[in-house]
Amino acid sequence: HPLRLGRGHGGDTAAAAVTAVVVALLALPLVTLVVRSLRTPSGWGIDHYVALGTTGGRNALTVTVWTAAANSLRTALLATVLAVAVGGLVALVVSRRPRSRVGRRTVSVLDAVFMLPLGVSAVTVGFGFLITLDRPLGIPVDLRTSGLLVPIAQAVVAVPLVVRTVLPVLRAIDPRLREAAATLGAGPARVLAAVDVPIAARALGLAVGFAFAVSLGEFGATSFLARPDAPTLPVVIFRLIGRPGAQNYGMALAASVVLAVITAGIMAVAERLRGSADGSEF
Repeated sequence: HPLRLGRGHGGDTAAAAVTAVVVALLALPLVTLVVRSLRTPSGWGIDHYVALGTTGGRNALTVTVWTAAANSLRTALLATVLAVAVGGLVALVVSRRPRSRVGRRTVSVLDAVFMLPLGVSAVTVGFGFLITLDRPLGIPVDLRTSGLLVPIAQAVVAVPLVVRTVLPVLRAIDPRLREAAATLGAGPARVLAAVDVPIAARALGLAVGFAFAVSLGEFGATSFLARPDAPTLPVVIFRLIGRPGAQNYGMALAASVVLAVITAGIMAVAERLRGSADGSEF
């Protein structure tokens, strides 16, 4: 059928063209960052990357960019642990299929509640934490300076991604597998360890990568909550952009490239974890 073949070829061409445009739009900003980060007043070089070990022109920063990068990695690691723990439990609960109407409605409401951070700005989350933890519940304690505040806020932002990554895998598990394990005498904890965890392990690995990458690049909530002496890499980039001087601007470009490289490396590892143990993909 020549006519059908022609239409198919035209559809493939259009799809390839759209894909090329999307790839260009994604790659162009990154390539521009890399090129400009290597451009110095005297030509080409890595001067801006060397300057990341300083606090910028006129001491624009309170810490070096490398220190901020280390802060980001530590904070993102803690946020990832919290997000995966909470998100995994939420996905486990939401994946169940209650027989009662009230149970199904409760599960739906719970699912919607934990998706709220995706529907509101991260700035809203950060601002909410800022005003809530000033004398919470009337207790004369100010928790806004706690070092755990930023990881908790980042975890709140990352939890929906963890739930949405793990939930489809848990829902796809045949309930008869759990029933068979229970019939053989396995308790709920043993059923979870023998059935759910092995099947969802790869999805959990991918969720870890997503949560870490999102936490590492999170700016909206972190900009409200990060302490001046412990900024994260996105906050430092914002501060450098807001300060005058060619050195600060060049350092912001170089720091942005560093952040992109770290995030890309994390996502590359996460992609390696995607799929089942035999090499198939979900």
